[in-house]
Formats: sequence, C-alpha cells, structure tokens
Amino acid sequence: MPEPSSLAAEIVAVRWRTDDGGFAVMVAKAGDGDEHVLTGPIAHLHEGDSVEVEGQWREHPKFGRQLHVQQVRVGAPASGDAVLALLESVKHVGPRGAEFLLDRHGDQVLEIVDRDPGARLREVPGIGKAKLAAAVASWQRQAGGRALRMLLAEHDVPAAVAARVQKALGGGALQLLQQDPYALMKVDGIAFATADVVARAMGTPADAPERIHAALHHVLRASEQDGHCFLPRSELVPRAARLLELPMEVVASHIEDAELVLDGSERVLEPRMNQTEHRLAERVMELAAAPPTLDVDVPADPPSEGEHPPTPAQWAAVHAAAEHRLSILTGLPGTGKTATMRALVDLLRDQRRTVRLCAPTGKAAKRLSEATGAEATTIHRLLEWVPGEGFARDADDPLTGVDLLVVDEASMLDVRLAGALVEAVGPRTHVLLVGDVDQLAPVGPGRVLEDLIASGLVPSTKLVEVFRQAARSLIIRAAHAIDRGEAPPTQAGPDDIRDFFYIERPSAEHVFAEIISLATRRLPKHYGLDPVQDLQVLVPMHRGPAGIDAFNETLRAELNPDGAAVKGTPFRLGDRIMQTRNNHERNFYNGEIGVVVANDPARGTLTIVGDDTRRITLDLNETNTLRLAYACSVHKMQGSQAPAIVIALARGHAPMLTRNLVYTAVTRAQATCVVVAERGALSTALSRVDASRRNTRLVELVS
Repeated sequence: MPEPSSLAAEIVAVRWRTDDGGFAVMVAKAGDGDEHVLTGPIAHLHEGDSVEVEGQWREHPKFGRQLHVQQVRVGAPASGDAVLALLESVKHVGPRGAEFLLDRHGDQVLEIVDRDPGARLREVPGIGKAKLAAAVASWQRQAGGRALRMLLAEHDVPAAVAARVQKALGGGALQLLQQDPYALMKVDGIAFATADVVARAMGTPADAPERIHAALHHVLRASEQDGHCFLPRSELVPRAARLLELPMEVVASHIEDAELVLDGSERVLEPRMNQTEHRLAERVMELAAAPPTLDVDVPADPPSEGEHPPTPAQWAAVHAAAEHRLSILTGLPGTGKTATMRALVDLLRDQRRTVRLCAPTGKAAKRLSEATGAEATTIHRLLEWVPGEGFARDADDPLTGVDLLVVDEASMLDVRLAGALVEAVGPRTHVLLVGDVDQLAPVGPGRVLEDLIASGLVPSTKLVEVFRQAARSLIIRAAHAIDRGEAPPTQAGPDDIRDFFYIERPSAEHVFAEIISLATRRLPKHYGLDPVQDLQVLVPMHRGPAGIDAFNETLRAELNPDGAAVKGTPFRLGDRIMQTRNNHERNFYNGEIGVVVANDPARGTLTIVGDDTRRITLDLNETNTLRLAYACSVHKMQGSQAPAIVIALARGHAPMLTRNLVYTAVTRAQATCVVVAERGALSTALSRVDASRRNTRLVELVS
C-alpha cells in the first residue's frame, strides 16, 4: 500500500461533487504554483479554501495522477483570489460585488462582514432590500460552514466524517456544537471519542454534567452491539468511568439526571430502548389474547396424498397458525419447517386467503419464495421503509389485505425490527414466526424468538423428526451432532449423500493454506463452481494468521488478480463484496453480498450485482460500508446460504468458538460443506454453548 502523502494547497476549482455532499473531485494549487487533482470525501470544501491534506497518490488510467484525500485541515483563505472566490459564491454578490468588498475592507473582509453581514452586504452595489435577506442567509451558511470545517479539521476529524457532520447538522452546525458539542454523536459514524475531543478543545470540563451524560448514553448504545437492551448499574458505571477517566462515584452521581430510564434499583436503559421493549411486549400480548380472524377450514387430520404429506407435528403447526393470531414454528434442519410453511401456504391459497411471506435478508426472502412458491420479500420492503423517515407501515397505517404473515429466519429479529413488524400487523392478520433458536443470536439487541418461546405465552411447535431424505445428507447429520455437542459424522453409508467433510491440520498456517487450495482450485474444479459467486469461506474472527482479513487478501489475489482498480475505493472490478450496514436508500442491507461489475469515474459511482441479481449503483462515498467478502464472519452470513461453504476453525479463534457458531456455519451450506480445523479447535467449540448473556426484559414484560 502506498505511503500517505501530504500537500498544502488552495482549492481553485470544483470539477464535480455528488448531490449528497460526499465525494468530490477538485483542483488545488500548491505553494509552488503546481496544480493537483484531489478526490475523496471532500465535497464539504469550497473554492478558496486553504487546506492541508493527507492521502495517497493514485494513478488514474484516464485522468492521471490524483491525491485521494483521507484527512483535511482547513485554514483561512491564503490569497486574494481565494477571498474573491469565497465572496463571489455568496448569493447576489457576484464578481463585481466581491471586488467591491475586497477593495473596501482589504485582507480583513471576511472578519468584518462576519461581524455585521446585514450592514456590510447592504453596501454592495445591486443588493437592495429585496435581495438583502437572501444574501445574508447565504453568507451565514457559508460562514458557518467555513468555521465548522476549520473547527473539525483543527481536531483532526477525518475528511469523510467532516463531510457527514456538515451534511447532517447543516448550516447551524457550528452554533449547535458550541451549545452542545456532544450533538456530534447524533451523526452516523461519530462516537463519543470524536465528540469528546472537540468538546474538550472547546473548553468543556472533564467532569461537566453534559460530558458524563453523553458517556453514559454512549455506553448504553455501545452495549446494544453486544445484544443488550439494558445494563445493570454495576456494569454501566465502571464502563463509563473508564471512558471518562473519572472516579466511579462521580459518574454514579449523575445517573439519575442523565435522562435515562431506571427500572428498579439496578437496570438502566436508554429511553428509546425502554419504549421499544415495552411496546413490543404490549403488541405481543394483544396478538396472543386476540381471537382468531382467519376464516379457513383446516381438516383435523393431515392430507395423506402427495409426495411428502405433512406429519401430525407439522399439521399441528398449521392448526396453530390458523387458530392463533401469533404462533411460532421451530426446529433443526431437515425437520420440515419449509415443508410445513409450504403446506400452510397451499391450504390458504386453495381457500382464497392472502398470504405474505418475509425474512430479514434479501437472500433468505429469495430462498423462502423458491421453497414455498409464493412471493417473499424483506421485512424492510414489506413495511415500506422510507429513507430518513422510517417505516411507512406502522400502527397508524398497518398492513391490509393480509390474512397470514409468515416471517422466516425469525431468530434474526432484534427488538427494534420485531417491534416495527408487530406494530404494522393489521387487525385481521395472523402471524407465524419461523426460526431456529439454536443459531446465533441476532446481531442487534434482544433475543426475541427465544424469549417468546421461553415466555410460554405464544403457542410454539417444535419439529424434531428428521425426514428420511434429509437424514441421508451428512450436512444435516453434522448439524444435529454439533447441536448436541458431538463430533460430526464423516463416514457415509452406501445411500448417504457425502456433502460434508472434516479436515484437521496441525496449525493455523496449515488451515489457511488448505482452505486457499480448496476455495480457489479443488472445490471449484470438482463441483463445477464459480469460486467468486458460489463459494463462501466462513471465519470466526478478523485478525490472525487464519483470520478474515488474511483470507480476503490472499483469495482476492488468487481469484481476481487482474481486476481493474476502482479509484477512490479499495476494490477491483470482479471483487466479491458485502454490505456491512443498512443502506435503506439503495435497499442494500447489512449482510447482503454482491460482485463489483462496473464503475463510472466521471460520475463517481460503482455498480454491484447483488446475490438476488439486482444491479445496485452506489456513490463512491457510500462504499465505506463495503468489505471484501471472499471470506466473512459467520454472523454476517446468518440468514443466507451458498452452494459451497468452507469453514476455518483455529485455536486462535477461541474467544468466538461455540457450538452455536459452528452449527450456524454448517447450516449455511446448500450442497457442500468443508470444515478445516486446527487440532483441538472443534472440540473447544463443541464443549461451549453460546453462553453470552443478553440483558433483555421481554420474558417478564409479557408474563
């Protein structure tokens, strides 16, 4: 990777910037008079800005040498031309007005106009009473933005973050930060540490109440990433005290006045999370107590005709879905959850009832549609997500014309998504949640499906019988063995499908080499697979000799060595990538995978073909949430599947090694699964159930 370079220059031209104020291409003149092209998340800069930038030089095949900017420090305009450029950009001032102001006020023109923009701009020829208000507003926006850029740059806020701050907080950003520097934490991607640097530089004392309150809120929000809906006071105070470098007794004294919710003497919640949990519980209880509205005739006994008629247990789940407004279907792989959903859908269709199916991820929805023959969609699309506003479907505008809503992969539902879903359930809609609680817990806070089953309030059917055809698959048998904490079978009988393989190697380095060989040559050749499209390597951790990062670097070098670089990003055409955060505007969600197929340097865009065959075009400034995905974590693959799965297990992965993780990884495979493990790693995983404690209240709230 090239070494970072720095450059002191003045912005002299803006060649192009995205509409959302992120990515831009600009021309800057250095002190020696040479002009250079700057690219990156710098659309918050303007002509006339004096900047010190840090970044990496890159050679564009069409546009030549460019500096891709990662850090910007903004100073006062350094030349008369720069000042003129800034003045000209003010509404109604123009070139003549700019020269007038500079001639009258000289080098101090910006400071002088800042002190009284109304009086000074009124003096400009051509600006009368009718134009003065617009000119003053334009000046104030520009001045506020200029001061904000200088403030953020002074504290080494990265260029991409500075662009987001200015976009999110707008023209009044500086005043807002001066009143409450911790308002920066409202900006996506800015956490307490960054806001705290700015706040302390602006004179906020170390023990200021607003600083302590911000830290308490930050710790609670950060704990949601570990699945918690609340923290005990005994955990919250030490975490916040370490973050603040203050005594615990000082932090503890501020909990009562930090606008937090205290549930009893120990539990502390953010107000929004408290409301989310309570409302979810209320809606669950309402649905559980409501009489059935699905007017459908379900025979007492399951039909006997057909290739695979439903079993009595499966038919009991069909009855439960018809007789209760909310019910649950669960079971391990091969026990017929999908067949049960298909039988239910067929029954309702035959009686002219409307069924909608959904799942948390696009790939899970596509698989559900193929399995049941009915249209399925993501939950976000079902609830009509509106970027910047939220779900259009809610309690005030619920789903209508839906007799039954089936939600697959419900083990992935966190409390927020589950809450939004049940809020949007119409007054005559039945809901069936389908999932496997032995998989990994949701990425977000809560464990909704597990808690609802544990509560006993919601009728639940657990399928346990493994069907004969499924039992032939070593993948299915391996999954069941792992779920019991037993070593997976590797010997196949004459009628078995040998689709699962276990390979043991003496070290992490040997595991790495074996998987590279399997993923790039042996498996694609043997099974006729596209190694980029059809094969996924799953790894528990990012770091280490057998970590996700190492695998991605080597797999990309092997599988896409000649892909053309996409300037302004770390990607190449042909790369397998994954979205790591929800991008609601593009309907491209966390965990979705695609392949980079095109880019347009002039427009600053990159095009991906998703695993659901959609073409998705992103602005370059939106690509910072993309990661290489030749290898990825098991958590990120939850809810998705691939024809071939290769799993790496090393002793260095010990913090993540649990039977739930290995079980989830194995069940991602559609046709072939290979586990390559360092000696002792699998036995470590099998001996540990996922014991990560999640602080939730749903069970008691619905009891």
